[in-house]
Amino acid sequence: MKVFKVVCICTIYVLMIMGTRPTVSLFAHELGASINHIGLITSLFSIIPLLFAIPLGKKIDHLNSKITLLLGGYLGVLGIVLPGFFPNFLGLYLSQLIAGSAQTVLILSAQDYIGRISTKKNRNQYVSWFSFGVAVGTLAGPLFSGIIADLFSFQITFLILAGIGFISCIIIHLVPNEYPIKSKKSPIPTSKTKSTFVDLLKIPSLRLALLFSALILFAKDIYLTFFPLLGLQFGYSNSTIGLLLAINGIASVIIRFYLAPITNRFGTFNVFIGSMIISCVAYIALPFFPQIVIACIIAFILGIGLGIGQPLSISLTIDNAINGRVAEALGIRLTVNRLTQVITPAIFGILANLIGLIYIFLVSSTVIALGTGIAGHNKNNRKTDVMEDSRVKSI
Repeated sequence: MKVFKVVCICTIYVLMIMGTRPTVSLFAHELGASINHIGLITSLFSIIPLLFAIPLGKKIDHLNSKITLLLGGYLGVLGIVLPGFFPNFLGLYLSQLIAGSAQTVLILSAQDYIGRISTKKNRNQYVSWFSFGVAVGTLAGPLFSGIIADLFSFQITFLILAGIGFISCIIIHLVPNEYPIKSKKSPIPTSKTKSTFVDLLKIPSLRLALLFSALILFAKDIYLTFFPLLGLQFGYSNSTIGLLLAINGIASVIIRFYLAPITNRFGTFNVFIGSMIISCVAYIALPFFPQIVIACIIAFILGIGLGIGQPLSISLTIDNAINGRVAEALGIRLTVNRLTQVITPAIFGILANLIGLIYIFLVSSTVIALGTGIAGHNKNNRKTDVMEDSRVKSI
């Protein structure tokens, strides 16, 4: 079945990518980088996607799926293998730039592929399977890389992860090609000029999906970038840090099995709000409990919060995109995500040097709470507008 092949590809590919995210921070620390330098290095992962995700998504809408999947796959392997052959800052810089760009190409292509082979009826199910595969790769990657780094070295870890990523490239060759969907007329009135991504941003529910996606990625990137450094302060080994990141990923996988009944009962928006509240509480507790058992519990709770939002934001983006422009809408989502991932480690790395690593997690909790409040306010305003419109029509 097509969808399971894509899920398998993304699981292996994400394992490779996510295995390197904490490894980059720890390897840079071993090379003598300061916290703000580490923040700048990790921000390079998202700098090129930030600039080109929207035009890239627009291009993917008009290309055969297999071309872009193969491009993202092989380019990602190239990026990850570089620090293995060049174990220095230059190798890390180039690796982050190439791997970040490649991941954007592959994930955008995979999400668009899901959009092409799915219908309105089974789309949430397909996206749920896709997100499940990503979550499995997310939990397995850090655990695997932590064990390999303890057994061998960071240099060997990059080489082994690149070898694993190469397997996903082989599977891509077995995936049937899907041709572009013909674009239909936009339901939103446009001028005679060429359509732009601004047309998509006029959709209120799409804007809300983008805001939630940014909040989730912000919380996730803080954890992946700075928790390994906090773990070193607590005296954890690389394997222990990898284990805690894996527990976080396990929670994200488990919660996906209950996502459909939860959203059916409480509604998508309320579930989003709940997931953000859970994340806020976890971030407040995280720096004050270095005991390994309590740290595992906090990592699991945080994984539940972060695991809920990501698949829902993808589904909302696909559902609210104009038909034939799904990849472009997903490109906008990725641009917002990458902007978050560029700003977050760079600014918070500098902030960590000023106020200390522990307080970074408290500031992060405040940012998540403010963003959630803004989303709730906008949602309430939309409800009020709809009620007023219905009253006017009834007069």
